[in-house]
Amino acid sequence: MEFRDFDGIKVRRPSVGRDDLTAEPAVFGGYFDFDSVHLDGGEQDDVRGGGEIVRSLVSEVSLANARLDRLTLSDVVLEGVDLSNAAIRELSARRVEILRCRAIGLGVSIASASDLYVENARFDYASLAVERVKGPVVFSGCSFRETVFSGDLSRLTFVDCDFTETEFAATGAADCDLRGSRLSGVRGLLTLRGAKITADQAVSIAGILAAESGLRVVG
Repeated sequence: MEFRDFDGIKVRRPSVGRDDLTAEPAVFGGYFDFDSVHLDGGEQDDVRGGGEIVRSLVSEVSLANARLDRLTLSDVVLEGVDLSNAAIRELSARRVEILRCRAIGLGVSIASASDLYVENARFDYASLAVERVKGPVVFSGCSFRETVFSGDLSRLTFVDCDFTETEFAATGAADCDLRGSRLSGVRGLLTLRGAKITADQAVSIAGILAAESGLRVVG
């Protein structure tokens, strides 16, 4: 079992034998059930569907404006997938890597996540609701400009992410790690009780915290 290690947080990597995968066309309309396949390329824009993907690689597939009622991923790698303006009503992810994906305007509800790693993805103008995190979840080098975060953000780790003009409406944030990420112009900071930030970040957001607390900074 391979791991990614982030300051002591170990994220299990998907068990995907790339050389043993069977190539199949990426068809996400209606109900789908993929196991041990490589879905490489293809336009699935505007599709309506839902289903499960197991022990597979999905690369360079366009799902822009797709509507997926349910998406269950287990031991899956997504590379270069376009999820712009897509909607995923119920996402369950276990041992999943999402790499270099475009998710501008994505609306997703994460029903359950464990050992989820997301790297260099763009979630600008997106809406992310988190219901339950059962294991480590790490976002690295991601952009969340003007994104709305809601739900329980406890134990999520963000490494070098951009939260410019992001809005938080968290129901929980215990041990949510925001250290090293950019927090310019964020809103809803008071909902992030229990989250971790650095001293420099605390100074940079002091004015925002004061305004959200109802304080008037004068003089």
